[in-house]
Amino acid sequence: MMHNSLLIADRLLRANQDEIAIERRAPHRSIRRLAAVDTDSPNVVGLGGSWLVAREASFTGATEAAEDLSDYLSRAGIEVNEHAEQRFVIREDASIGKGCFKREVRSGEVVIEASEAKGLWAGIVWTERELSASGVACLEAGIVERSPQWQVQISQAPYLSNYLVPDLDEAYLSDEAFGLLAHYGINGMTLYGDWLLYVESRIFPELNHPKRKENLEKLQDAARRAAKYGISLYYVPVSPKLDGNHPLFQRVPSARGARINPGLVQNGKEIYNLCSSDPDCLDFHGETMANLFREVPELGGLILIIGGESYYHCFMRPDLRDLPEEARTNCPNCRDKQPEDAVNGLLRATADAVHAVKPDAPIMAWPYSAFVWSSDPAQLALIDGMSNGVSLLSTIEKDEWAVKEGYDKKIWDYSVDYTGPATNLLQQAEDAAGKHIPLYIKTETAIGLECIHIPYMPALGRLEEKWRNTAAMSPAGVLQSWMFFGMWGSRAEELGWWASWRPELPAGEAAAVMAKRDFGPAAEAFMIAWRELDQAVAHLPYIPIYFTGPEFIGPAHPLAFGDLPDEPELYEALLYYLQENEETFSNATNEVKHSLVLTSLPHSHMEFTIRPRNDSEPADILIREYEIACRHALQAYQAVASAPASEDSLQVKMAAEECALIEYVYRTLLTTLNTYKFLLAKESGNKNLMLEIAAKEKENAEAAVPLLARAPWLELSRRTDGEFPSTATMLEAKLRSLANVLGR
Repeated sequence: MMHNSLLIADRLLRANQDEIAIERRAPHRSIRRLAAVDTDSPNVVGLGGSWLVAREASFTGATEAAEDLSDYLSRAGIEVNEHAEQRFVIREDASIGKGCFKREVRSGEVVIEASEAKGLWAGIVWTERELSASGVACLEAGIVERSPQWQVQISQAPYLSNYLVPDLDEAYLSDEAFGLLAHYGINGMTLYGDWLLYVESRIFPELNHPKRKENLEKLQDAARRAAKYGISLYYVPVSPKLDGNHPLFQRVPSARGARINPGLVQNGKEIYNLCSSDPDCLDFHGETMANLFREVPELGGLILIIGGESYYHCFMRPDLRDLPEEARTNCPNCRDKQPEDAVNGLLRATADAVHAVKPDAPIMAWPYSAFVWSSDPAQLALIDGMSNGVSLLSTIEKDEWAVKEGYDKKIWDYSVDYTGPATNLLQQAEDAAGKHIPLYIKTETAIGLECIHIPYMPALGRLEEKWRNTAAMSPAGVLQSWMFFGMWGSRAEELGWWASWRPELPAGEAAAVMAKRDFGPAAEAFMIAWRELDQAVAHLPYIPIYFTGPEFIGPAHPLAFGDLPDEPELYEALLYYLQENEETFSNATNEVKHSLVLTSLPHSHMEFTIRPRNDSEPADILIREYEIACRHALQAYQAVASAPASEDSLQVKMAAEECALIEYVYRTLLTTLNTYKFLLAKESGNKNLMLEIAAKEKENAEAAVPLLARAPWLELSRRTDGEFPSTATMLEAKLRSLANVLGR
């Protein structure tokens, strides 16, 4: 993604006002009327008649929570009347732990108590989910007291809501976005981007930002609005990358750290990060981060990626060309240091400064892709040197070789297939526990890098298994998603609520409840489909290259008979994640386009990610596995396509959406299989086989055209993590090309 919102502000503003995004942010969009129960029975209190929602709490968020409950009850067919004698009461009780709630149900009264907004929203969401799951307007009498499995549950922003600093005002990030998160058990949201936007420094005044005050006001406003929904904002800061001749380096040469690997534009300019060993630089980091929490005390904490990106140090991305093989950095101040010592010094300076202002703020060190500098695969040397006040954040599945049938699959990034826990995480957890370092887990509740083109992979058994493996690590908190498609408000994300608040349920129970609630008589068909897709994702043979190939473009991916596809410009995109190697505030990623198309087999990537355990070639394994995945996905699609229809209009709508997604998964897998078969035939010069595959793929692409019209949220050009071509336009171009080749 971009490192700030400034370069794409107009796009982000339009995206936040997108009609589909606005609809998705409505937390009660799918609430159905409950069956009426007019009278109480033993142990059950009916919610017939009219009810008053009374607020006996003064803390932030109590008003919004009461309004939310009133809206839910009204949509569920329970009359809300300010003069009613029966009451839902929202009450403040300082003795209840943070994030926890107590609910008491008796005839004529339902009381939900909490000490602050997070706990209150938890109690309301619990009640709403309980009612919707039963489908009946009644609650069990008695007292329920609950606390979550972990205190912190952090999500990406909802679909098309902005998360890039500094444009965080309501036009870019609405209150409804925070409300949606609260309904899925989430109490934290990530923000991302350049922390230079917030600098006013006595140490390095050359880096002061002219709009710091305005940017801080936007952050303050977003944090306060989020707090009303029990949401804290967690900042993922991106460090300065400056021209080697920057005025700061002219005045303080020791501040200039490592020269960074060159980026997209080869203009001869050399870019440097701040030195991670220089005392003034360390003080500057601490000064800026402490000021952030002083100015915005509602901030939840910091997520410091100290592996391969974001929170820069001199061992992260140094340009090591022309240096000895054993060199770890080109920074003259750091070259004789151990990377772990330098990184821990940076973490210590940051944590100490922040905790002087806000002692309980989590400062999470995330060694994502730290293999580029770490002395050991699990970063145990780093953990051994961590100071008090620094927490560890690590991924549930990354950097593992997953054992498959006949081969091993390299989990070089997030996976929907492998559910963890990875070996390095187990080692890290043991080491962290011995040093009393809080452990946070990064997972993906909806997707993996095998399928980032969709809002979620409807393989709920697989996704639930990953949540269970996450829970088994007993984390202090969970970061449940990176910033890809956007939080969709799906059943996949709802699994996170069930994992935290209903961990006692047996495997599969949450999915069964959701299927019955959302699909009625078609529930069993969708559960069959989910189980088939559980099997399909088990046969995704590798994690593909970012934002490239049929796995990302889907059925619109062309078949290139030559070196390029026909009309190649229609398949080009701006890839915002490549901002990582550019100067801070550079516009380079808005200038250089990249093809998304595979025109030949990616042999080097296949060899990197597929390790055969016999004489098979990676390409053969790839095709075999995608054939199996396609068969299971077809079974899933056929199951829901023939499912009985509900008489309830909301269930019909939800079933149609899930069916469209399942069909799109199938058609994407079929395109992927056909593309790899085509490229293998192309490699061997088998023109007849290429034409045969092209004819089959033409049928698949033709079927995807009406599917995309029914599900416009699958359109790639809507995304804001890059500027992508239109899926509909690519499909049209692909079909023109295939018609020309096939002569019809």
